[in-house]
Amino acid sequence: MYKVFAAMRSDINDGFVWVARKNFKPRSIIKIKNKDNGKVVYCEYLEVDQNFLNDYNKKPRLTINPNEDLIVISEWYRKKLGDIPTKQEVDLDINEVDSHWAKFRTCINHPQIVVRLSSWLAVISVCLGIVSFILGVISVV
Repeated sequence: MYKVFAAMRSDINDGFVWVARKNFKPRSIIKIKNKDNGKVVYCEYLEVDQNFLNDYNKKPRLTINPNEDLIVISEWYRKKLGDIPTKQEVDLDINEVDSHWAKFRTCINHPQIVVRLSSWLAVISVCLGIVSFILGVISVV
């Protein structure tokens, strides 16, 4: 169970979440699964540290305690996980993943349209390149 907090205004367009007490590799890709409904998101992981706490715990925001299981997550990802509420505990499964598929999923689930669009354009470009290569080989043969 993770206590869910809203991301700060400066972080709402970024493709990362802040998580306490996980100790994954810095800026690794994580898979967050809502155990209640099975919905999944992939995003970048940042560890809650003292600098983050100094910024986040300014009044009038709620004070967070880094010694509990918590996640600071934007509305974009909360909605993708089934509109999970803030200031409550939610049953989430958070795992570090390191695959090309997870990195691609991170890009196509990103809050910024420019990241999602460029990711899909890259896939289309690779597919067109493969088709062009095949047609080139066929024409030579």
